[in-house]
Amino acid sequence: MPSTNTKPDWVTSFERPQGTEIKCINGHYYLYERLSVYDPKTKKKRKKSGSMLGKLTPSGFVPKQKKLDAASLDHIENLEYGASMYLYDASTDMISQLSECFPHHWKEIFVMALLRCKEQSPFKRMGYHYSVSYLSHVLGKLSLSPASITNLLNQIGTDRGAIRRYMLGNLDRSGIIMVDGHRLISGSERLEYARLGYDSKMRYLPQVNLIYLFSVSADGRLPVYYKQFSGDVPDVTAFSEILADSGLHAKDVTLIADKGFGSKENFDLIADSGLAYIIPLKRGSVEIDSFPDGLRDYEQLFTFRGHPVYCKTFTREGYNVFLYHDAALASNETADFVDRLNKKNASRDLARQKEDKRRQKGKGKLSDSELENLRPVDVTSSVGEHKWIGTFILQTNRLDLNCQQVHHLYKTRQEIERTFKSYDNTLDNSFSYMRNLHAFEAWLFINHLALQMLYGVLDRIAAYGLTSVYSFDDLIAYLKGIRVNLIDSKWYLSKVTKKTQDLCSKLDLNLKLTGSL
Repeated sequence: MPSTNTKPDWVTSFERPQGTEIKCINGHYYLYERLSVYDPKTKKKRKKSGSMLGKLTPSGFVPKQKKLDAASLDHIENLEYGASMYLYDASTDMISQLSECFPHHWKEIFVMALLRCKEQSPFKRMGYHYSVSYLSHVLGKLSLSPASITNLLNQIGTDRGAIRRYMLGNLDRSGIIMVDGHRLISGSERLEYARLGYDSKMRYLPQVNLIYLFSVSADGRLPVYYKQFSGDVPDVTAFSEILADSGLHAKDVTLIADKGFGSKENFDLIADSGLAYIIPLKRGSVEIDSFPDGLRDYEQLFTFRGHPVYCKTFTREGYNVFLYHDAALASNETADFVDRLNKKNASRDLARQKEDKRRQKGKGKLSDSELENLRPVDVTSSVGEHKWIGTFILQTNRLDLNCQQVHHLYKTRQEIERTFKSYDNTLDNSFSYMRNLHAFEAWLFINHLALQMLYGVLDRIAAYGLTSVYSFDDLIAYLKGIRVNLIDSKWYLSKVTKKTQDLCSKLDLNLKLTGSL
């Protein structure tokens, strides 16, 4: 039998609850109750072992299975622990800010946001999800019935001032503030800001225009501020209003938009607002008046994600235009172009063969000119003629930034575009049935908090270089498998699967049992 000096690390690192002891029996480790009883002979207290509580294994503590009777079933509790407590522990700053801005309802607001993030839960099921989470033992009893939540949403949405105070606390982050817009479909005919219009998916439905500010710094990316507008208000028009609402100066904000913004009218509006901007132009733009004959004619060269990017600068009055040639983009576009030409040639060849057979029988259908047009395309020459392959153009009035910095910020914006995919898909927030402006405002705020939690998860995964290995859904799914059991009035972590252990190890997660507040 191993001595106490040779216990495995998984035994020595086990956090033994008070009033218990570990015993090694035949090479296996067990957790026993440890009692202190009075000995009338020695007139002193002595240690006495109680009942065996369970077995210690490299995978964790395995509770002893008991024969259960009907009475004992009432005392059994098994709750989700891992995902809830990870998000809770990672949200220290959020909890502190919410408790200041909403001193009477911060717990309910935080729980609703956490359940939106973890479960994508509709409000009517939040009470259930909270009751089966260990978080209910940390934050205590909360009123989360559908009726209570309805009243609470109206209270929260009425207090836009408190919502603003919370969001302003995040605007202190250093770095770039980026702005972007998103359209939300409304299922309510009575919502004040819902207006009929087309969104990016060409849906002609009542919609609300949601404008967002994002902070981009060395600490990561974070959605920090939002404001809703009527669905018929253009994004460019709404930008000046969100700047006034947030207290930011235009010089502090950089608008990084998509190609749809690259019109003269929009550039004039942006210039009038005083915003800095980085906006892509369409290929063939008149701003590029001397296209490089080859890569040697580009002026700068840097790498992005392991592949070379060439750049040429066109200096204009008050702004710069950067022409980029991305080797990876060129490779992908060339391969796609060649595939399409080869398919076109194969189709032409088949058509020529059919026409030749018909003509041999004196039943030709095509004229000589039509037949001539079916000659194969010279793939090599065609690729050479498409000089724009692998290129894109960015225009900016940020004269303090060089071509590589502008490129980096634009690529960051493309990553932020995925935010709204997460907003719509991961958090299931693309459609709202809120019936009044105040409830809708509260719905937006709770989704905003959930989105901040989601970005915290993504930033942690990215910080460990595991973005290609784990997604947000992966992390939450694995952590939700970590559960706790109530045994004889004490909580114990259940056995954890190998995949969950691997995830926790790679992301340096060490979830421990936490007591109530």
